[in-house]
Amino acid sequence: MRSHDLLIDQLSETALPVRRLWPTAWRVAGWLAVALPGGAFSSWAFHSSLTDWSQPGAVTALIALLLSLLIAGSALAAAFTLSIAGRKPPGLRWPLLLAVSWLALNLVNMSFTTAPIGSSRFGEGIHCYLFMLSASLPMVLISVIALSRTRSLHPARTLALSGCGSAFASSMLLSLCHDTHLHMIDFSMHLAAGVTIVALTVIAGRRWVRRV
Repeated sequence: MRSHDLLIDQLSETALPVRRLWPTAWRVAGWLAVALPGGAFSSWAFHSSLTDWSQPGAVTALIALLLSLLIAGSALAAAFTLSIAGRKPPGLRWPLLLAVSWLALNLVNMSFTTAPIGSSRFGEGIHCYLFMLSASLPMVLISVIALSRTRSLHPARTLALSGCGSAFASSMLLSLCHDTHLHMIDFSMHLAAGVTIVALTVIAGRRWVRRV
């Protein structure tokens, strides 16, 4: 083509206006404001009763709940930052430190509780597993939609981080209708649900978040 002006005119006619992204903190806040109510609604069928905060171990459970919220926000912030080309990859030191603290706190919770009769049954853990999966479905959908606006040069890592955010947000919702004490099989199913949520997020969102 002899005239570059003609090519520029053709490209200009097909170009769409670019909408400026919100700052990462606002994107995380918006995600939480929409995804948490959505997760609570989608998991409503698995609600049994609200947590009795007068039970032994309530303080430990409450701290674990707050840590889950902080980890979810940190993981989502890292995912949103990583999805923008040219941005410095986020450091994962603090999210990992919070995650280790959360794990240690739950292990301490298990070590100081005595399992009542029937609490080790596999069915109780399955209930928690299904609760977290159902709560995470709208969260995963919202994450993929949000990340598809920017896409990512590192889709697997970006989606894994957002999946972690959904997993910990689901865990936080579970804490609102769960006994304050934990048991081995029960907590193992919590972890299994988290791994499943991360894997589903990566598999379901890779096509939409990957740069062509």
